[in-house]
Amino acid sequence: MGDALDIVNYTDRTMHLAKGILAQQAQARDFQPEDALVDVGLSSLDLVNLMIAVEAEFDIMIPPAQLNPKNFYSVGSIARMIETVSARA
Repeated sequence: MGDALDIVNYTDRTMHLAKGILAQQAQARDFQPEDALVDVGLSSLDLVNLMIAVEAEFDIMIPPAQLNPKNFYSVGSIARMIETVSARA
């Protein structure tokens, strides 16, 4: 597994992606990494777009087993999933 700096990097970059999607909808909101993404304004379609953006940003392919609501609950859960997927690559 990666170190603490990796998870911070994954979290910061994923937060930037999520805020970018919100900004496209004129929803500039401040939120924390563990806040539920649906509660901050992301729709199910937005979450799919975030998944695609995460794959492109981190140059990974998220395995089907990792595509579940628990892993896409928050920026923090996505960052932990990225760490897991990256460690297996």
